[in-house]
Formats: sequence, C-alpha cells, structure tokens
Amino acid sequence: MYVARNPYKTDLHALIRENYRQVFFDKEVEGTNLPFHLEREFKKYLTCGIPAYGLARFHCSCCQKDKIVSFSCKGRTLCPSCTGRRTADTAKHLLEEVIPAVPVRQFVLSMPYEYRFLLATRPEFLRKALAIFHRTINHHYQKKAKTADLKNPKVGAITVVQRFGGALNLNVHFHTIYTDGVFHENYLGEEVFREFIPTHEEVVILTSILKKRLDRLKFREETIDSDAASLSQLQAMSIQNRDEKFRRPIPIGKMFDSDFQEFRGTRCSYDDGFSLHANVKILGSQRDGLERLCRYILRGPIAKDRISYDDSGKVKLKLKSPYADGTTHLQFTTDQFIKRVIALIPPPRQNLIRYIGVFGARHKKRSVITGMAQPKKEKIKKKVYRTPWAELLKHVFKYEVNYCDHCGTKLELIATITSRYVCQKILNHLRLPVHEVNAVAPRAPPEFEYFDQTPEYF
Repeated sequence: MYVARNPYKTDLHALIRENYRQVFFDKEVEGTNLPFHLEREFKKYLTCGIPAYGLARFHCSCCQKDKIVSFSCKGRTLCPSCTGRRTADTAKHLLEEVIPAVPVRQFVLSMPYEYRFLLATRPEFLRKALAIFHRTINHHYQKKAKTADLKNPKVGAITVVQRFGGALNLNVHFHTIYTDGVFHENYLGEEVFREFIPTHEEVVILTSILKKRLDRLKFREETIDSDAASLSQLQAMSIQNRDEKFRRPIPIGKMFDSDFQEFRGTRCSYDDGFSLHANVKILGSQRDGLERLCRYILRGPIAKDRISYDDSGKVKLKLKSPYADGTTHLQFTTDQFIKRVIALIPPPRQNLIRYIGVFGARHKKRSVITGMAQPKKEKIKKKVYRTPWAELLKHVFKYEVNYCDHCGTKLELIATITSRYVCQKILNHLRLPVHEVNAVAPRAPPEFEYFDQTPEYF
C-alpha cells in the first residue's frame, strides 16, 4: 500500500526548523545580508509534504475511501524528495527523448580550490570554463574522425554541474555524458554513428591541455563580483571543508592519519589539482545502466537517511563511502551544518544541465539524432513538460499509485486545495494528523541597558 511520507518527523526537518532562523539572524547581526533566495529555499522546504499547507484529494467511487497527496516545494538542494523526483524525471527524459542507443562515456573534470571558488561565485567564469572543457573533448573526437575521412563529424554531450562533495562541502565539478564517437553522414546522406575509444595516453594529454587553457582563463579573469560578496566567506570555507573559525567537522571512526594519495587508474589522470576521469562507459544496448548513470550524475546533495542527531545534540552525517583512514561519519554543530547547506544552494535561474553539440537546442540535426532515442510514438497535441507524478512512481517503483489500495479502482481527483483553513478541516474530518510548521524564532543577543548607572543601594 502507498504510504505518504512524513517529513515533519525526520531529523533533517527538525534540524532545519529549529536552527535555520538563528543562523540567518546571526549573519544579519554581523552585518552580512544573505540573498533572499536562500531563506526562500528553507521556507519552501519546511512546508513540503505537509498536507496542512496544501493537498490534492482523491476519492474511490467503489469503496468510498479517500487518498490525500501533499504538495511539493520543487526545491533543488534542501528537499531530498523533490531532488529525487527531479533526478528520476530528468533521467527518464534523457533516456527516452535525448540520448540515442549508441555507446556513451562519462567524463568527470575536477579542479583545484581556487577554481572551485570562482566557479561557485562567478557564473561567467563557469560558462567559459565549461566551454573550454567541451571544446577540448569535442576537438579530440573530431580530430580522430577526420583521420578516418568521415564527412561532417558531430559530437553530442550533456553536462551536469554538481556543486557538492561527499562531506556536503562546496565542490563545483563537471559530470559529462559524451557519445563515445561521432555522428557523420554516409554516402546516402544519412546520419550514422562511428565509435572512437580514447586511450589512457590520450586522457593524460587532454588533462594537460585543459590545465593550460584553464590557467590562461584564470589569469584573464578578475576577482569575484560584489553580488556574491555576502556569500563569499561561507563558500570559501565550505570549499576547504572548514567553518568560519577554520574548524573541520569531527571525524567518527578515524583510526589513523592518511597521506594524500593520487588516484590512479585506466583513463584517469591527475595533474597539479586537475583530475579527469573517463573510464566509465555504457554500451548502446545497456539502457538500464544508462538510466542509473543519469540518476547518479543528477542526484541531489542531501539524503535524509544519512543525517541524524546524536546524543550530544550534534549533527551526524554518514559518508557514502568511508575514507581511507577509516572515517565513516562526520560530526557538525547545527550552525556548521546550516552554513554548509547555504553554500550549496545554487543561484536562482542558473541552469545546472547543459546540452552540447547535436543535443543542443539550436543544432540543425538535433531532431534527427534525438529521434533515434526511442521508436516513433503517436504525436501528442499538448507537450507535457514534466512526467506526471503517478507515471513517475510507476516508472521508478513499479507501483500504480493512482489506483485504490483496497479495491483496485482508479481514483478520481476531487479537488486541489490551497487554503490552510480548509486543509485543516479535511484532515480533522479524516482523523489525520495536522502538522503546522513553526520555525523556532532566533534568540537575540543579550542587551546590557543602564550599564553606566550606579545602583541605588551603593
């Protein structure tokens, strides 16, 4: 049976509603005015999945039972449910409508700390660095196609800009899915695919080329913009995995101090802080593996099952993979955790998914190439921007949520309700819990009034 999520009872929700206003208040007292979209992200998350703030009511005409579905916040960072839905929806879209059944390869580019800071604070630097990355890889494939005398070679790529690391630190890097070869015209004028597999030596050469070009770009760029100055300190400390007092999170399970070891492997290169990994390949017939890869690069930064309170009131983050020194968890104070999350929230209206080459919206051959992604279907008069919620749950969890759990009859939508007063009446009538989110007000600093006056009894 379908069981609606209850974010109000999770440790993440309690952590946000009890502490986020205090962090924003402290920054305001210090004279730092954080951008408005940051607090809006927190407010939206606190009402996500809470039926008292809006719901859709479904009714079964056979057994006369109701099903309540809460509204979502559609956030991009804080809400694990909304980022999970966005991940599954976008991966399904890429699989069915964009990427054809050809071999693809994942390229992951990571850069040193100073580059990460510029990538996080300057959208123009991010755009130029991403353009350099794409031009370098595109030229590699096109050069190999020209040596094979292919006519009009074309490359396609999809890049996801990830802003987080495993410790919730700010780490802007690029995950790119490239067609492992080129599309070219045959003697009949048709678009066909030719595979070109890069060697380990070629990946090493590509890393050195990227380092030189990105170094020249950094030398030409100026300092950060004044618009990002209010966030610069939080972001700079998050990149270095520290807080504003230069303290690192406390490791749990650490057994010894391990030295830095350069990652080595086939088609993986490291050059003075620049690393390029290109050893993950998906064949054209492995569509399930391609969908898993898309979900991996599109995932959100926060998983509610990895965040918990410990006995001392600190926040404990479970690492996805233990460190080489044995560390399995990281311990934060509540202020440290909230500030880490603030640094991860992307600027508004910044697209984190970029379509390059034949997958770009303006490419002449895009409709031809993307038409190979799936068999032809009947044309739909009205294009649906998002996959409907019921269809997405069926695709991911193999569950028919729009049917009654008791008799199997298809449910009917009665109404979508946004009035808090009406929502509470419906929930009380159905004997469901009504959770009203009340964020804890910040505690003002102590004020010492009349400190220069002498008491009367002296």
